[in-house]
Amino acid sequence: MSMLYLVRHGQASAGTDNYDRLSTLGRQQAQLLGEWWDKQGFSPDITSHGSLSRQRDTAQLSLQSLTPTSPSIEHIGLNEYDHDVIDATFGMGAKSDAPDSMTFEMYLGIMQRWRDNESHLDEHQAESWADFQHRGWQCVQELHSTAADQKSHVFFTSGGVIANIVSVVLGLDFKHTIDAIWRIRNSSVTTLHFDGKEARLVDFNTVPHLQTHHDSSLITLI
Repeated sequence: MSMLYLVRHGQASAGTDNYDRLSTLGRQQAQLLGEWWDKQGFSPDITSHGSLSRQRDTAQLSLQSLTPTSPSIEHIGLNEYDHDVIDATFGMGAKSDAPDSMTFEMYLGIMQRWRDNESHLDEHQAESWADFQHRGWQCVQELHSTAADQKSHVFFTSGGVIANIVSVVLGLDFKHTIDAIWRIRNSSVTTLHFDGKEARLVDFNTVPHLQTHHDSSLITLI
């Protein structure tokens, strides 16, 4: 039996020339997560992260005050979908990393057009929604299988991956999956109990390491 901890990266740098970079607040969120874990006496047996800078740096900052038993494993299966390509192809002028101008219905529309128009992806060599929907959970299972005897696995990834893993585990429909992506907070932890065959949701989108400071500005979605 293992506990799988899915961690969303800290706040990225939306509205700049490089979204894939933790903001100052994002770095703080990651550090606070590590400090919280340390206070709880938690040290993961094994950790993994995607190849995106915001995921890798969240892992490094969160783990710097802990003593993991082995180096963190990098796996591209934990990467977020390429929102630049999907927005350019299906956004109709809207950008999903611009929260001030994006509503949930607009975001849902982008994702529906991605799901329903796979033929438009060929020229961009982008993955389909169907492939992305299952990639994260397949990756987590693959990484778990290499060290199934370990009790605690932490995966530093992104909101889309986490939401789709939860969707697979709970059997959510498309709209509720997109709603989950929309709501997952930066540096949040989603926990699964996994026996190697079936997973059970324990916690979703938790941020006790931020809430304990009683500062709402620490809790972000982009």
